[in-house]
Parts: sequence; structure tokens; C-alpha cells
Amino acid sequence: MQRPLIGITCSKTDDGRIAMSQNYLNSIWEAGAIGVFLAYTEYENKLAEYAELFDGFLFGGGDDMDPARYGEVKQFDSVEIDSDRDAFELSLYKHVKATGKPILGICRGIQLLNVAEGGTLYQHIDGHRQTPTPGTVTEQPVKITEGSMLHALTGQTDLLVNSFHHQNVKVLAPTLTVDAISEDGYIEAAHMPGHKYFLAVQWHPEIFRQSSPAMQRVFCSFVDACRGSRT
Repeated sequence: MQRPLIGITCSKTDDGRIAMSQNYLNSIWEAGAIGVFLAYTEYENKLAEYAELFDGFLFGGGDDMDPARYGEVKQFDSVEIDSDRDAFELSLYKHVKATGKPILGICRGIQLLNVAEGGTLYQHIDGHRQTPTPGTVTEQPVKITEGSMLHALTGQTDLLVNSFHHQNVKVLAPTLTVDAISEDGYIEAAHMPGHKYFLAVQWHPEIFRQSSPAMQRVFCSFVDACRGSRT
């Protein structure tokens, strides 16, 4: 069966080069699809073509969103803004949502999707960035909501995850539902009820694609939904 195509949003350097972990591409490939990092654009016709061409979209990790996007001013020096990426991803999301195609958000991705749907963020929280501990270490417990999309995918109510963020969902968008909460009470995953496939997590499951069945199911279920979007 032909592999579905997954568009993946990414960071870029000051000189315009793509800066993103190959773990995203590898995870998508091993789940049965082909991932493509997307170049930024502000042109509506190109955004519309992206939305039409790809079978699903992964909104990946990266720098912080501009607090102005959710009605606040920058409050901490630790907030590192990528305004170009904000503009690109918010515009892309508008086009993608209209198609109903599968969406997966990772780290910055859950924050972007929450803001796009009308939610807000904590600009800075302590204790959730495990630097310099490597990403292969799972040291943050999360409680998965029984009956949630993530619970159905993983079959688990407790999960140990990695943690590389200093921002977090504050007010969850009214269209989203909580799937997991950290030990200290922060939202770690959410989904959109009624959507074909819309799941977002705060951790980095792509690092555990070969060692964790629960993380593998996230990518396999996403790719299965993308494959189904062709029918």
C-alpha cells in the first residue's frame, strides 16, 4: 500500500536552514508513512496546496509562541519567540482544519494548537525541562484520563515521559479535552472530540518510537488515520 505523506512543521535557523530532529521523519517512516519538513510560506495558494497535498500534519517542537498571540505581553527573558513560525503555522492550521485531515501535535505543537483554538499558555514554568538529562530518560509521570483518546490508544492510565519544555497549556481551548495531566497538575495531552484524528502531547514520543509500545501506538494510529484520509 502506498505510504501516506505527512507534512511536518519545523524550526529554521537565521540563515533560513531547516533545523529539526530526524526522529520525526524516522518515527513517521517506521509507522508506515513518509514525512516531509515544510518550508515556511505566507502565500495563501501555497498553504492551500500544502493542505490538499498531504494526508496528515504533524506540528512539531521548537521555540515559544509570541504571547501576543494569546493576548499577553512577554513576561520572562526565557521566552524565545519565533514570529515567522507562529504566522506560518497558524495560517497552515486554518487551512488544514478546514480539510478535516489528521493532526498530531508534539511539544510546541500542543501549545500552538491550543492557542489556535482559543486557549492560553503559561509563559514559564519550572521543573519541566530535564536538561541536561537526555531525552531517552523518562522521569516525569503523567496520569492519562480514563476514556480519553490517549487512553484508548495506549491502554494505560499511567505513563512515564520525557520533558523538555518551560511553557505549558494554561487555559485549554474550549474545543479540546484533557487526555493527560502531570504529577504537578499541568495539562500534558489533549484531543479534539469529533475530529477524525486530533491529538497533541507535551512530551517527545518520537524519541521512544522503538522502545515504548505506548509511544509507537501514537505514531501508528496517526499514520493509520492519515492512510484513511485518502479513501
